[in-house]
Amino acid sequence: MKPEFNDTRELFDYVRKYDLEKIKSLDKIFAGYEFSEIEIQELLGEIIKSDNFLILDARSEKEFEESAIPYSINFPVLTNTERKNVGIIFNKYSALAAGELAVEFAEPKIEKLKKLLTDNNAGAKNIYIHCWRGGGRSKYLSKMVMDLGYKVKILKGGFKSYRRVVNEFFNQKEFPYELVELNGLTGVGKTEIINSLKNNYPVIDLERSARHFSSLFGFIPYKIRNYKPVANQSAFENDIFSQVILNKKIFGNVSTFLIESESKKVGDFYIPEILYEKLLKASCININVNIEKRINRIINDYFGSDNIGIDEMLKILNEKERVFKKELSKVKFEELKSDLEKGDVYEFTKSMIQNYYDKKYKDKGKIQLATINNETLETAKEEIMEILKKLKNVHLTELCK
Repeated sequence: MKPEFNDTRELFDYVRKYDLEKIKSLDKIFAGYEFSEIEIQELLGEIIKSDNFLILDARSEKEFEESAIPYSINFPVLTNTERKNVGIIFNKYSALAAGELAVEFAEPKIEKLKKLLTDNNAGAKNIYIHCWRGGGRSKYLSKMVMDLGYKVKILKGGFKSYRRVVNEFFNQKEFPYELVELNGLTGVGKTEIINSLKNNYPVIDLERSARHFSSLFGFIPYKIRNYKPVANQSAFENDIFSQVILNKKIFGNVSTFLIESESKKVGDFYIPEILYEKLLKASCININVNIEKRINRIINDYFGSDNIGIDEMLKILNEKERVFKKELSKVKFEELKSDLEKGDVYEFTKSMIQNYYDKKYKDKGKIQLATINNETLETAKEEIMEILKKLKNVHLTELCK
């Protein structure tokens, strides 16, 4: 049974019982094993071209939730708490004791690992394992898997190698794919259309990558549905790159992505420069719909069932009081606040559309390929697919010259 501790004192009392002279170092534990490696580009190539793989991420749950390689499955050699405790012992007591404690945490997970491998038909797949740098955790998980009779390869450089590839991708001189932009006023259903087309055409959903609807209130639709916020700029960029990889897997030789119109920032995160520059030049399809549908869509997105978004909306309204009074007027601000406090989300939303969003987010003056009415999603989807099919063999940036 793995050890558990109520506080740091119990932790240190436990490891002080170790006889450090009898403890095997991790290097000695690993000495009898031959660990093979795979480069990140080779792994990404297999992800795109094959389904015959199983990627195990040995990092903690927190690390995995922040960002992960596509199709990877989290099997924490050390959980969040265990990793923290091992780190404390490593930094403040003994590397040998930390290694021994880590082994004690890891070994009881063998039955869970065995089930995971069986459930995923691991014997018929290429198994790849990684941690943060490709060090101790990935080696120990590889050892555990090999002890169960499987062959494995460790990702050279770990998850950091994936991050390096993402950085290289976004540091190219130019974004290597064409873009078709969906634009239109707030609430016309651009995100809805992007989601409906993701199985029919390559899309990049920046708002999903940011978990944010790209407005002052944009985090609310995700928060009220219990999505965890994106950890940082790196995680945002990793997710965009992952979408590129996933689309290449689904559609093969991708040349063009459908993308929603955005400002330079989505929530707290900056769109990578080469992607934003390409977006500014992209051909565009304008989406419109009547104001009633826009109001109802925004109410559904931002307030959810039972108007649970009202508290969050009021909080932002109060925090940004000076901004809204400047943009709207003191009287209009008080009216909006009163609407929310009364639970009148319809009047609040209608007023925000007419007095704030439609005035703030004006037409960018781009050349439009078409204007689509989103009265019904299925019809809008069909019309957009027809436009995209006609553009298949056209270099899209030429259309906006």
